[in-house]
Amino acid sequence: MTSLEAFYQSDLLPDLEKLEVQRLIVKKKLIQAIGIFVGLNLAFLFIAGQFAVNIMFFFIFLVISAIFSFFPWHLKYYRAYHAGFKETIIPSIVAFIDQRLRYDKAGMVPKEDFVASHLFKDRPGEYGGDDLVSGTLGETAVRFSEIHAKRVDVIRQRSSSSNSHRTKKRVTPIFRGLFFVADFNKAFKGKTIVLPDTAQKLFGDLGQALQALNVPNGQLIKMEDPEFEKLFVVYGEDQVEGRFILSTSLMRRIVEFRTHTQKEMRLSFSASKLHVAIPFEKELFEPKIMESLLKIAHVQEYFDDLKLAIDIVDDLNLNTRIWTQKSQVARDSVAAANATLADATPSKEAAPPPFSDPARPKRYSENETKALFKEFVNKADGAMAPKIKTAKRWLKRIAGIFLLLLGGVLLLMDAVLASLIILGFGVFFLIGGFMTPTSEKLAGAVIFPAIGIVIALFSYNAYATRMESKAWPTAAGVIVRSEIEAHNSTDSDSGSKTTQAVQYAKIAYQYEADGQNLKGTQISLSSTSGNAQQIVARYPKGKSVRVYYNPDKPKQAVLVPGGDGFNFVPYIFSTVFVLLGLFSATRLRK
Repeated sequence: MTSLEAFYQSDLLPDLEKLEVQRLIVKKKLIQAIGIFVGLNLAFLFIAGQFAVNIMFFFIFLVISAIFSFFPWHLKYYRAYHAGFKETIIPSIVAFIDQRLRYDKAGMVPKEDFVASHLFKDRPGEYGGDDLVSGTLGETAVRFSEIHAKRVDVIRQRSSSSNSHRTKKRVTPIFRGLFFVADFNKAFKGKTIVLPDTAQKLFGDLGQALQALNVPNGQLIKMEDPEFEKLFVVYGEDQVEGRFILSTSLMRRIVEFRTHTQKEMRLSFSASKLHVAIPFEKELFEPKIMESLLKIAHVQEYFDDLKLAIDIVDDLNLNTRIWTQKSQVARDSVAAANATLADATPSKEAAPPPFSDPARPKRYSENETKALFKEFVNKADGAMAPKIKTAKRWLKRIAGIFLLLLGGVLLLMDAVLASLIILGFGVFFLIGGFMTPTSEKLAGAVIFPAIGIVIALFSYNAYATRMESKAWPTAAGVIVRSEIEAHNSTDSDSGSKTTQAVQYAKIAYQYEADGQNLKGTQISLSSTSGNAQQIVARYPKGKSVRVYYNPDKPKQAVLVPGGDGFNFVPYIFSTVFVLLGLFSATRLRK
């Protein structure tokens, strides 16, 4: 048999080189999407820091920004790359292992087979999978795929303040990994289940007593192989049939397979079929994004994962037919199911076996690689451009209108800097939603640097004002208002409503400046230390105070001059916005 390395060099490498071109653009676009996602959320956090924002708004924005950043990337780039990998590389490896096997990237072992295995006590409410491999190895019909099974519980919660009910869905994982089904070579009526022996491993002799209490799985069957007993516990409906199925040679082979794979496997013998569940934490047979596809180690990984399931037939000696006579294929057997699947699949010309064609695909030169890159981008743009373009335009329109409304509200609340930033984003999204891509890039090249400059100017002006306030003239003043306001917030997420009071100190003072009787409410130009009660105690009503006022704007006054030192954080955001503007300008120039 030809080695995997030779197969990689002669058959896989040309296709992998073509896919590597796609991977590079997918990786580049993913990094850009991550940058946009992080930038949007940093900008939102900065804006949120200018005024009190409910944490729920941040999570809503987090979801919206994730959809805006990653959904177009997935549709336009990753989906085509993923499909190309599943349609070329994995089928080639499956055919290299055995020509009689078929691969279906969207297929999976049916839910009925999973339930009929009796390997898991919970019935899956959510069931999915992919990468189905089916066919006949020797005389044994097999099928296996990746499976994700979850239990779904619907919990009804009754509100304490009304008679209304609220439902909540709770999802619990059952199994994630490789699920294998094969026709077994012995005839039996009941079920026999082989599970990992965790109880005896943890509790010793007490564990054996606990095993006997596992009534849903049937009777506890003690086996005579001590090494097998250390690793597995066996349940069945019939003691004699369980020992008949698990012969001495089969137990030894199961132990050897378990030792070889180092996986906590489960097996069951039911309806004349063998079911094997092998858990995996990783997604199987998925293309790499951040690592090069040209490494043979990745191909070896895909090969090993496939070979793991296929080796079950040889390692457990399933092709031996010494216990039963050869008979007509049963309707519910794996062979019958595979035959039905093959009949339902559109006929295609049989693919030539590996190494049969003397004309090998050529290696790609640098110019050919660039041409393939352009071809891939053009195909991706042509296939999904109309749908993506429409979805993006409507998303931008909705986001633009929402941000303009939010910016107007903040402007009325005197949150000038935050409102200007949000209004700038709103205008940018509206331009992108209603005008041409060129206009959108031009808007980004103008609006983003403008936002960055505004942030820098506002931040520097605030710092300069804090420093200058130390030299402001003073006037005699008196506290005319000193009280605590409490705002109640209700939280009903936990099922029962809870009310929490948030206290705010309201301080007002009168003073005279430039012949005017003025009124101020600001204590300091930076954050005021102390809670509401401490602040009210510090400035009781009727107390005489010294008021520092701005000689150019007498209405601007504080009781405590100065404030925090120089803050670099706003200038980091300012630089980010300027860089975004330069990036838009570069795209416009190109």
